[in-house]
This record gives sequence, structure tokens and C-alpha cells, in this order.
Amino acid sequence: MLPMDERDSVKWLHRRAGFGLPPAQMRAAIESGFAGELDRLLDPSAVAAAGAADPWDDESLPYDPMDAPSRRYAIGRWIDAMVATEQPLVDRMTWLWHGHFVSAIDKVRVARLMVDQIRLLRSAGLGDLRNLVRSLTIDAAMLIYLDLRTSTDEVPNENYSRELLELFTLGEGNYSEDDVQAGAAALSGWNFDRGGGEVVFRERRHDDQLQTYLGVDGVHDLDTVIDAVMAHPALPTFIASTICEELLGESDPELVAELASGFAASGFAVSDLVRAALTAGAEREAAPLVLGPLPWLVIAARTTAARVEIPQAALLLRVAGQLPMLPPNVAGWPGGAAWFNAGSLVARANLAALVAADATDVDVLAAAEGDDPAALADALGLPSAGFDEQSRAALSAAPAGRDRLAIALLTPEFMIA
Repeated sequence: MLPMDERDSVKWLHRRAGFGLPPAQMRAAIESGFAGELDRLLDPSAVAAAGAADPWDDESLPYDPMDAPSRRYAIGRWIDAMVATEQPLVDRMTWLWHGHFVSAIDKVRVARLMVDQIRLLRSAGLGDLRNLVRSLTIDAAMLIYLDLRTSTDEVPNENYSRELLELFTLGEGNYSEDDVQAGAAALSGWNFDRGGGEVVFRERRHDDQLQTYLGVDGVHDLDTVIDAVMAHPALPTFIASTICEELLGESDPELVAELASGFAASGFAVSDLVRAALTAGAEREAAPLVLGPLPWLVIAARTTAARVEIPQAALLLRVAGQLPMLPPNVAGWPGGAAWFNAGSLVARANLAALVAADATDVDVLAAAEGDDPAALADALGLPSAGFDEQSRAALSAAPAGRDRLAIALLTPEFMIA
């Protein structure tokens, strides 16, 4: 496949590995070039600073499962943070992992615990995979969502043990029911103290018998479980495939195998895997990737500098089927053509109108007032191919200005990165 030209590769990078850029920032990014922008997005000091930045105020997040305002606050501040982020790859990877290592606020109930999990993903999502998996295993929201807090030596709960292998690290066919049972026993004893808001290990509830787990003898606790998972030969390919599907829109077996090999050699450094995947994506014709309602909205708001009203946007995102912190099940959100169902598209149309009404970027608004679809495509960060004939006809038929901008945000070219 042919590589993208430099200009398009930078636009592609910011729509796939970030959440888009307004025109002036995109012009500066193009001047920097693909390699320069990728280095900037993955700069360790900037990544660390972005992970440490915190959009939430704990005073608004009591440990109260009945506090509905804290849930709205937690979700709204996260959407705001993604729109305003100065280190978009950190937040893009946080969103990716949130849909992979799933927890949901409807079961966790305490907004503070969901926020703490997102904080963990923001700070560790581009770091060492072992540390990320270990930390998430005993994260309070995860303990509640997948019932590990109820697992004891007498009655081990297998929910987390199963999903750790099937959905999080290895994939179907790479473990047995005996492994699920052994993992549940070895991970028993972890709990969450609602009174103190802390994760605790209760040794008297822990089964410390030595287990055979994933072919490894002597597994009996958290660290030996994680070590066995990380040593399994299926893990590098499974994680590399996940990254490829999320960032490149495909999981070409040859590319996945190449990336998996490099990932393992790096000691499972997620940043190295992401760099390799994005570099490969820019060196070839990228597969199309349908943007889910949330990343699409964030890209639209950032590109147009829209000051979106979060309560209304959150309500429409829920109707569209992708409200942060509320995935439908442990497998996360669907993808691809699933986002083109009627209900989701109607909600997107309302969101597009909301964004267009609140847009403030002068370059975008000027392009929407004009009659040059290529200029509008460029202002919205689309590749040089611009809008196709059908989209150009729809734009020409729309009244110039904000109405035309709303139509542009609903074109296939904008909804597919």
C-alpha cells in the first residue's frame, strides 16, 4: 500500500492518536512534521505531566453511592478534559483502555472510584503493561465491577479471573477453565473498605495454596498471577492486535506479529508499541476507522473550538450509545457499522448542531461561510482528498455558515478517521 504524504500523515496522526486540532494548531503541527509530532505526543516528560494533571476536585466526589450529582460531575469533567487536553495521546490512550479494561458506573455506583480508575489509566496508560494490569486488578472500581472483592478462600469468584484472561490479556482459546479457577483462588482476599475508601488485602480470606496456572506451578497470589499472565506467549499478540484495531482500524496479521515481537522485546512498554503502530500506519494506506460518538464529538469540539454545554452533550451521548463511564457490558462498546444505527445517527445530528452553534474558530467559520468544500475540509483537519461528490452536494445544498458546518460534521469523511 502507498504511504500518505507528510501533510496527510500529520492530520491522520492527530485524528487517530489524539482528538484533532483547530486549523492554526494543525498548520503548526504540519510544519513540525509527522516524526516531530509523534515525538511530541510521546515525550516522556509531557506524558508524565499530562497524566499528573487532574481535572477533578475530590470535594465534589464523596464516597456516596447515592450521590447522583457526583456522577454527572465526574463524567462532565472528563469530557471537558478531553476537549481541552494539551497532550491528546495521553487522553486518547486513556479512552482506549477505558473501553478495554472495562468498569461501569452503573454497577460501581461511587463516582469517586470511577474517577480514580480513570486517573490510573491517565497516569499509567502509556507505561509498563505489567504495572497497568497489576494496578487495575486491585483497583477499587474493578474489584466492585467484576466482583473480585467478594472472592474468598471458601467461595472464590471467577468473574475477574475469567475476564483478565479472555478480554484483557490473552483472548479466547488461550486458557482453560482450570486456569480461571486457579486464578480466582490466587486472587482471593482483596476487598474495598467503603468506610476508609481504601483497597485492603484480608489474608484470612485468601487461599494461599499453590496453584498450576497457565502452565506455571506455584502461583498463589496477585504478583504470581500477573507474572504468569505476562509470560504467556499469547499476550503480546493480543495486546498488539488491540492497539492496531483501535488506532489503525485493522489487525493485519503480519503487522500485528511484527508489533508483538517488538512489544515483547521492549519489556511491554506501551509507548513503544504505540509509536511502532502509528509509524506503521503512516507508512501505509490507513484502513478506515469509524469514530464512536465520544471521540467524534471531542474531535468536532476541538477542531471548531466549540464551547459545548456538557449536560446537554452528555444526554445526547447517552442516546448515541457512548457515554463515558457507562459501557454497555464488560466487552466495552461496539465499533464499526454499529455506530450507524438510526438512533445513534439522530443523536449525532443533534450533537453536530450543538457543536456548530457553539463553534468559535474563525478559520472554520469562514470556511463554512464560503463555497469551497476543499477549504472546509482542510479547516476541519480532513485529508487532502476532502469530501466526496455526495458530501459536496449535501454541503452545497445547506445554508452557508453554521448549518453547513453541522452538515460537514455528519459527513462520512468526518465521522470516519
